Amino acid sequence: MNTAPQQPQFKRRTIFIKKNLQIRYMMLIILSVLCGLAIMTFELTATLDELFDKYPVLMQPLYDQFIPLAASFAYKIAIYLLLVIIISAILSHKMAGPVYRIEQTCKEIAKGDFSQRVRLRQGDQFTELQDEFNKMMDRVEAEINKNKQH
Repeated sequence: MNTAPQQPQFKRRTIFIKKNLQIRYMMLIILSVLCGLAIMTFELTATLDELFDKYPVLMQPLYDQFIPLAASFAYKIAIYLLLVIIISAILSHKMAGPVYRIEQTCKEIAKGDFSQRVRLRQGDQFTELQDEFNKMMDRVEAEINKNKQH
């Protein structure tokens, strides 16, 4: 039977914990996706123009169907971008939450509470940083206790 103490579970109830950091991260992802879409659109139209120049009679029926398809394509792009925004918000949350938690722990330590440790949720980013930070604080606290005894 496992008798190890359970770490308290905490849940963040807000999506934007460090708003500026998260928005910059989200914008980076969204701009990357938009650049990819722009390149694909440019390549597609350039290829279709080239084919139309070479085979105008063959390509005319495709061009006649292109306008209705473009509207459908625009709706799909809008849905895709909405999904990218949602996914980037989730990803930025998993990054900003640990940064916020580490900052809060540092503030408590700066006030003199050397027993504070960083505790991140499972699945959060920066768990290696958490482990190293906590090892460092164990060492600092041990040194403080050693100096108090002398």
